[in-house]
Amino acid sequence: MTEHSSSHIKTHVVKCPVCSTRMSVRTMDVGRKTECPDCHHRFTIEKAEIKLEVPDPIVLEDGYGLKEVAHDHDDARKKMGQEIMSQAQREIKEQAERKDLNKRTQGAFEERKPRNYQESEEEEKKHREQLTPIDYDPREELVDYPLTFSPKEIQRDILLFSDVGLLMRWVFLSLFASVTVYFAANAIYYGLQPNQTFMTYMYSLAGSALSVVLGAGTIIFLGSHFLFLVMSISSGQEEWDWPELGIFDRMMEALFLVIAALLSFVPFGIMATIDPWSALPLLAFTFLAFPVIYLSMLDQGSVVTPWSGMIVSSLFKLPGKWLLFYVATSVLISAILAAGAALFFFAGIDRLAYIALPGGVMLVGGTFVYSLWLGRLSWEIGALSAAQREEEE
Repeated sequence: MTEHSSSHIKTHVVKCPVCSTRMSVRTMDVGRKTECPDCHHRFTIEKAEIKLEVPDPIVLEDGYGLKEVAHDHDDARKKMGQEIMSQAQREIKEQAERKDLNKRTQGAFEERKPRNYQESEEEEKKHREQLTPIDYDPREELVDYPLTFSPKEIQRDILLFSDVGLLMRWVFLSLFASVTVYFAANAIYYGLQPNQTFMTYMYSLAGSALSVVLGAGTIIFLGSHFLFLVMSISSGQEEWDWPELGIFDRMMEALFLVIAALLSFVPFGIMATIDPWSALPLLAFTFLAFPVIYLSMLDQGSVVTPWSGMIVSSLFKLPGKWLLFYVATSVLISAILAAGAALFFFAGIDRLAYIALPGGVMLVGGTFVYSLWLGRLSWEIGALSAAQREEEE
């Protein structure tokens, strides 16, 4: 007997005559007995009944909407295929018509576009020809920042200090300056101890190193913000958009403040090496020279050119404004120094670190006030220069 795999064995389904359970049996077992798995009734396997499914007749519609039965299936298939082909041809034709319509519409737009552009250019040219020099004045949309101490301008300075960006930077830089002053005070305290030990020496060295590092960072950010305030006020900007700059850009901006301060301290430093007491009057030169050098470098746009004819000539053309600036800033610096001396007097050398926080707040706040007034002075110089150019024209 030849064995066949189970995949080649023919089977069919039979139904139990008692419980109607359907089960699959082998076709080769027809005529034999089998047992129902549910009711256990034994019955004879019969041949499978083969039912042929006859498809329903295809119903078509003629041109008059009347239905007829197509007994010839081949003719019905042909007609159905013809209808499908005609429908596809109609869709292709409609797509082609839509593409052609889009092309005509796009072409009409392309024809109109150059003409519209030409008309707009002609209108803009006529508008430019009708403009007067006043329309080109960049200061028209800006505000005035005269260097006066009237109640109105004092109120404006207070409002400027209420700027959220300025307040945040004041707090941030005050903390940095306070920490710097704290480490510097500790370095001075341990360095002045009469009996120096290894630990006091290390404390003094560590405090000096930390104060130098933190002080450098404070000067970089303070110099960058100092430049921003001076330029914003001098250009007449009412709303400030504080820029987010990288550390390298801030270092470049801080160079204006650092180099201007160093150049103004040169005479004092040279004389201090010869006779310290004789060098004290030269601090007045530092106070007078710093704003001239700083504004000159800003006017020239370079830290290597600390001289500007316009800034120097303004000393003679605007003597009242310069005098007012020097008086106001001298009062400001004197007030900060007096407050610092009072704090030092009450704290003493032993508690020098306790004045770090108020000292940092006063230092940064005073620098910001100085920058606002310097910006107002620069605005006065710019207004004078603009008036002179208008007279020459």
